Amino acid sequence: MRLEKFLVNCGVGSRKDIKKIVGEGRVKINGLVTFNFGLWIEEDSDNITLDNRQLEFKILRYYILYKTKGYITAVKDERHPTIMELLPSWLDTKDLFPVGRLDKDTEGLLLFTNDGDTNYKMTHPDKKISKKYYVELEKPISVGDIKDLENGIDIGTHICLPAKVHCIEQNKIYLTIQEGKYHQVKKMAWAIKNKVSYLKRVKFGNLTLEEMKPGELKEIFLNDIIL
Repeated sequence: MRLEKFLVNCGVGSRKDIKKIVGEGRVKINGLVTFNFGLWIEEDSDNITLDNRQLEFKILRYYILYKTKGYITAVKDERHPTIMELLPSWLDTKDLFPVGRLDKDTEGLLLFTNDGDTNYKMTHPDKKISKKYYVELEKPISVGDIKDLENGIDIGTHICLPAKVHCIEQNKIYLTIQEGKYHQVKKMAWAIKNKVSYLKRVKFGNLTLEEMKPGELKEIFLNDIIL
C-alpha cells in the first residue's frame, strides 16, 4: 500500500494535508524519516509514526456527513446525483456505504461505514435506535396533533411507535422517532393533515451534527457511536 493511502485511512488528513506533513519530515517508517508520500509500505508489518506517535491502519472506518438537499442516498444511480458525490476526493470510498437513508430533499446527519455489524445494529427495527429531526411544517401544529404523534399515529400502512415532540414555534418542531419507515416523517405530518416544508436529521443514536457545516465530512470512531 502507498504511504499516502495508509495515512488517509489512519485519519491523518486529506491528500493535500499528507503531502505537506510528509514534506515536513514528520513521518517515519521503521524509525527513519521519509519525504516520499508515494512510497510503498507494508501496513501489517512496518512501523509508521507521525510526530513519533505510532499510527494504526483502520480496517473499519466511520464518518458523519452533513448531507445537503438534491442528493439521493445511494452508492450509484444513473439518473440522480448521489451522496457519494458529496464525499471529498481524498477519501477512499472503497467498501463505504451509508447507514440508513435520507430523502433527496432532506438534509442532515448521515453515517458512513464499511462495518456491516454496525450497520445492522443501527438500522434493524428491533434495536429501536432513535432519530431526531428538525421539522418545519406548512401549518401550525396543535396540542391535539402533538398528542396524536406521541401516542403512535396511524400513517395508513403502519401504526408508528410513540414519538417525542418538542415544539419550538407553531410550525417548527423537533421530532424523535425510533423507526425508519419510507417517508415516515412526511407521512406522520400528512396523518395530522399537515405537510413538511423542511426536514433535517440532527441526531442519529448518540451521533449529532454539532457544529458541522452543510456538506462537511467528519471522521468518528466506533466508541462515538456507542451502540
